[in-house]
Amino acid sequence: MSAVRQIAAASVIGIGGLRDRYAPSLVIVIGMACVVGVLTSMLSVTAGLTRAYLRPEDATRAIVWKGTANFDESRSLKPDVIATILDAPGIAKGRDGAPLADAEFLMWVPLEGFSPGSLELRGIGPAGVPLRPGFRIVAGHTFRAGMRELVVGVGAARKFGLQVGSEVRLRDGNWPIVGIFSCDADIIESYLVGDAGTVMAARRRSGFAQVFVQLVDRNAYPEFKQWLQDNPAIDVSVERKTEYDLRVVGADTGFFTRMSYIIVLIMALGALFGIVKIMYGAVRARTHEIGALRALGFGSAPVAVSVILEAVLLGAVGAIVGTAIAWLMFDGREMWVWGAFRLHVSLQLWVLGLLWALSTALLGGFLPALRAARLSPVEALRAE
Repeated sequence: MSAVRQIAAASVIGIGGLRDRYAPSLVIVIGMACVVGVLTSMLSVTAGLTRAYLRPEDATRAIVWKGTANFDESRSLKPDVIATILDAPGIAKGRDGAPLADAEFLMWVPLEGFSPGSLELRGIGPAGVPLRPGFRIVAGHTFRAGMRELVVGVGAARKFGLQVGSEVRLRDGNWPIVGIFSCDADIIESYLVGDAGTVMAARRRSGFAQVFVQLVDRNAYPEFKQWLQDNPAIDVSVERKTEYDLRVVGADTGFFTRMSYIIVLIMALGALFGIVKIMYGAVRARTHEIGALRALGFGSAPVAVSVILEAVLLGAVGAIVGTAIAWLMFDGREMWVWGAFRLHVSLQLWVLGLLWALSTALLGGFLPALRAARLSPVEALRAE
């Protein structure tokens, strides 16, 4: 009999005996489910944040801001500088032939009474909505240019109890909310949105924070950036939209990801020792069985592999169970960190959880498998 057939036969016999060892086997499944469930649950936060900030279309977009003022609340970009930016090569054109770029800003809006979190207003121009193809009004209507009107994202509406007809108090008076919008889970759903020119005129401000630019394609970025940086009339910084967002949120999400792995690694070590102990017990319980297989001519390697495959199978079942529970409990649930976003148990997290469980099971089954391979057929058959 070939080695592959020996492995298959020994594995079938070993897995078939799990019904007699269901209690310790269940411990492995539950242990791995806990480890993988915690891992995927914690990483669903960073996956959700990344999905909220990083959009597939952002690879062809760029952000331009004044000097080193790389935060949205800045008011450093003046109209003459913005006009120069819009002359740069590589900017896509809208249907009207105008550059597909938008000067925007972000400002904090104080709320009456106590409310956890902070509400912010993003001022956008005529190209602000076309640059966000997922933007759609779900209640009321959109704001009108030149009118003191605001719309609120679905995330901010839920967080702060806002609705169509609510009013937001700015320094120059109350502004009505005329609509509620969604934007495919983009972070802009956490903001109020209004006409940038109207808001700035009401507050007697003239500077913008950044210019949001749609390029003709991803290859246009180097020329676009070089033209702006070589222009002596302006002093601006340029970055791809994806790189900008990764830099803004990457430090915090990176820290949270590292903490997730540290916590889960500690849990995995406990699960690893548990697998080693339980699989040693499985080898002891199968001693006569292993002796019979060896007496029938089965090699030591197929017997060892069958033990490892048993551990891997139990670990894989635990990973699927743990990830499924995390997906049912957390996927799509809304959370507020710097804004509203939805937790996301992505396909990558399913794969990561499975690989994590398989690696732990392989390590945990190695020493017991080595023990099974070293069992003498005669001693195994004589063992009590």
